[in-house]
Amino acid sequence: MSKRYLIVGVTALAAMLMYIDRVCFSTLLGPIQTDLGLTERERARILGAFFFTYALLQIPIGSLADRFGPRLVLTVSIAAWSLVTAGTGLVYSFGALLAVRFLLGVTEAGAYPAAAGLVKRWAKPDERGKFSSAVALGGRVGGAIAPTLTAWLAVALIGMTIVGTTVGDSGKHWRGVFLLYGVCGLVVAAIFWVIVRDWPPTVETTDRVAPGNPSSQSGTPVIAVGPPRPFLQQLGVLGRSRRMWFFGGLQFCNNIPWAILITLLPAFLQDRGVAFESVGDMQSLILFVGCGGMLFGGIVSDYVRRKLGARRGRSVPIAAMMTGCALMCAIVSTTPALWVAIAALGLMAMFQDTGLPSVWAFAQDVGGKNVGAALGFGNMLGNFGAALSPIILTEVKLLGGWEAVFVVGAVSYICAAVCGSMLDASTPIDPEDA
Repeated sequence: MSKRYLIVGVTALAAMLMYIDRVCFSTLLGPIQTDLGLTERERARILGAFFFTYALLQIPIGSLADRFGPRLVLTVSIAAWSLVTAGTGLVYSFGALLAVRFLLGVTEAGAYPAAAGLVKRWAKPDERGKFSSAVALGGRVGGAIAPTLTAWLAVALIGMTIVGTTVGDSGKHWRGVFLLYGVCGLVVAAIFWVIVRDWPPTVETTDRVAPGNPSSQSGTPVIAVGPPRPFLQQLGVLGRSRRMWFFGGLQFCNNIPWAILITLLPAFLQDRGVAFESVGDMQSLILFVGCGGMLFGGIVSDYVRRKLGARRGRSVPIAAMMTGCALMCAIVSTTPALWVAIAALGLMAMFQDTGLPSVWAFAQDVGGKNVGAALGFGNMLGNFGAALSPIILTEVKLLGGWEAVFVVGAVSYICAAVCGSMLDASTPIDPEDA
């Protein structure tokens, strides 16, 4: 039992690092824009670049995790994105910055699909929501501490020369922050490789799996470890499933407004008159409130599944939380009060994170031996939404202000709620797993 929790804990640590590396960029983008002379539209394209390649590689790298094991894929991913993060501190032009953002998306793309496969191997069916919640909570905690930690480091490192980098016209040492985070990531990659294993040591394996991971005659859990389908076959199976398109539509629609919290939120706060030194604290506050949803989201998901069954057990929490998010966006669009808006954004983050374990658990329930590719399918479409979010919403903001941005967010969340209500986790997607 302790080994299972250790595996989950180390995977959560990797997720925390990933989100620190991801969210810190929006906190530092103001100083970066000053030092590199970026326009507002170039800034939006930079923010969207990461999510584009992150989306594009979800299924291929998720498929690699199914085939070669999540331990290898996650270790390589952590090391690679840490090197790219460090490289971000060495860029001196818009083109170079765009390139490292594309590369960060490539290197982080396999993290959550591989983690979902790892959780499925170590968790019982009625624990998947709880274990998934713990891993995702690690990411959210990383995202929540990133703004405050990053803003503090950008000031604390002033006066230091790190790998030849110095402070530019912005007066903030953003280059040193990226280099420091990159070194920390390489340490975490080594820890992950030493501790994590692909399978529990006492599991009996088979090339076929019946629903619920039944026990063998000896009472030992039976888990499918036969080879997953080849990548193109996986893609065909997923693409023919109506449920997977609803799954992807859910994530596409909810990521458009949710991405505001890690892309455009610092600009929103600065336009409301908040100073750079306080932006990080306010962004962290909002994201920490969101972590509250992750604390009990997995418990809620597993409880509802036991009460309502597989058909509605995943869809009901998701649809309810997306509706709550839409209401919070509507409040932000109508209030002139800064702290009311911050409270509503915090609740929006909490509702989003309460529903997230049900999203992971749905993929684990229906994915069979192809769970990495199944989660990757939804994440791919979701992160295409996140890639478009800063570009589209920047144009909306230029035309109609921040009020129009959050109206678009509310409508997008309603569409996500409709898609979420259509999810059915009662049978696997792949006929071979049925």
